[in-house]
Amino acid sequence: MSNWFQELVQLLRNLNRLRPHIRPNRWLVLAAVLTATASAFFEIAGIGLLIPLIALMGDNANAVLNGRFLRFLPELWPNRPATFYVWIFCGLVIGAILIKNLFFIGYQRLMAHFSRRVSCNLRESLFDRLQGASLHVFEERQSGQLLNAYSAETIRAQGAVEFLLLFVQRCFLTICYLVGIILLSWEFMVGLLGLVLIVGAMSALFYKRLGRRGDQRSEAQRDLFGFIGGIFAGVRIVRATRAEAHARDRFAALSNRLGNIEVQGSFLSSLMSPATETLAVSGAIVLLALANLWLIQTGKLDRDSLMIIGLGLIRLLPLINQLYGILGQLVYFGGGVRETLRWLEVPQFPQRPFGQAQFERVATGIRLEQVSFTFPNGKVALDNINLTIPSGQTVALVGASGSGKTTLASLLLRLREPTSGHIWVDGTDYWNFSSDSWHRRLGMVEQEAYLFNDSIRNNITVGCPEATPAQLQAAVQMAHLGDVIEQLPAGLESVVGERGTMLSGGQKQRLAIARAMVRDPQLLILDEATSALDNVSERQVQAALDAARHGRTSVVIAHRLSTIRNADLIVVLEGGRIVEQGTWAELEIKSGRFSRLLAAAQKSPDSEASLPLTGN
Repeated sequence: MSNWFQELVQLLRNLNRLRPHIRPNRWLVLAAVLTATASAFFEIAGIGLLIPLIALMGDNANAVLNGRFLRFLPELWPNRPATFYVWIFCGLVIGAILIKNLFFIGYQRLMAHFSRRVSCNLRESLFDRLQGASLHVFEERQSGQLLNAYSAETIRAQGAVEFLLLFVQRCFLTICYLVGIILLSWEFMVGLLGLVLIVGAMSALFYKRLGRRGDQRSEAQRDLFGFIGGIFAGVRIVRATRAEAHARDRFAALSNRLGNIEVQGSFLSSLMSPATETLAVSGAIVLLALANLWLIQTGKLDRDSLMIIGLGLIRLLPLINQLYGILGQLVYFGGGVRETLRWLEVPQFPQRPFGQAQFERVATGIRLEQVSFTFPNGKVALDNINLTIPSGQTVALVGASGSGKTTLASLLLRLREPTSGHIWVDGTDYWNFSSDSWHRRLGMVEQEAYLFNDSIRNNITVGCPEATPAQLQAAVQMAHLGDVIEQLPAGLESVVGERGTMLSGGQKQRLAIARAMVRDPQLLILDEATSALDNVSERQVQAALDAARHGRTSVVIAHRLSTIRNADLIVVLEGGRIVEQGTWAELEIKSGRFSRLLAAAQKSPDSEASLPLTGN
């Protein structure tokens, strides 16, 4: 029993950790609590009014009317038969139940608004948290798992919050009934508490299993949604390799696993209520029989009071059963709370806040001073890098897979923070520039341009919605994208499809160039922007890149000779270190790493063959 109690305490702690991310309107919560309390009060009042009603229906009605509590009735309505007062109490009972249900309807309405606020705030908080998460959070987890957190786990977390409030409301109502029974007979109350503990011990057996099923459900959902996201992201590979049957079998296995866990959880939930109800009702009947045998015979309790206690038990026992059922649901939904918290507490970026200095341009140059970077798993990507990038020049980064090229570009983009060392821009630590001013004057074109399922216009101006028509047109011309737009019926308003499926590879790259140039960047990062293109598309994109680099400080990661031949400085990376740097002519005559790579490339009959430098 201690295990489920500890699990329940941990769940309450987790819900408390979730509280800052929910932020419901305090007046909405207060109104819901007040209406629930009022509903409970009038329900108790309705049951309480049954006591004089039953007494007036007995043989001693006149004695009851002359008693201390009902003496005011004959004074208000003298010379009336006992049936008149019976009808008065019948009306009061009906009125109390009617008012109780009106308050209950109000409570349900308020809870519906509360649930909407909780779900919206929770999703918004999760979205904001993930917007600021470190890159490795997305690199280590499948996109489908993230969708699972939004679509399933937040709903379960919301359900846990709702069940907690329902539990509090039911607890208040239960306490009111228990107080009434104590006032009638504390001896009966002792036996009733013993019965509650016995039912609780049985429920604890269910809680343990429900908690385990809840955790298993979270794991199964995470695996299923992760698989779905991966399959549809790689649907071209699945179809090209005729792997549909394997994918279907794998999906069926994961789906059946989740279904089996849900069936087991549902069965345990459905079994818990009748099992505890049977035990509670049986125990209550035994208590009533014992009370009739001992309490009434000894004069400690009269038969009318025992009848009233019996009426109270008719309402109290279902309440206690509901409480145990709600606790079971809380434990079952605890897995959703833990999974949601796992995403809400992911590491944030940056750990060291950005400054407020305004970045306008690169006047003299960028200097990397003893820069190192280590991934969270301990892998060293960059080791003691010292490099100067003069203003207005193009620096090419080359190297084999895993040499650190893309990591270095990520540091310059401020997508990652150096583990040690500094990056200076005109003598100022680049971390001191505000996020808005830095990224507003920085352009990036990656190996595979990511496009949103939106119009060409919105894809170009993403992050820069204030761009004027003149700026937009200048970016389109510089990217050599005008002919593409003219061929589309809707022009700039043409939707490019998911990941730009309506455009060719070269067209997507040129659109990405336009997106980079619309903000008139002072620092341009080109991460293997032509490596995935054919020769014709490469020439078109390369022409756009040459125009884009003109007069700008540029860092180019590439393995095509046409990309790096005219660079002002070529830096060769190996194992996260700089092993060579210089111009093409200087490196070509050396018997170093670059000359060996160049010799290997020149063996190809294609003069534009790529260097064997693929990867990051």
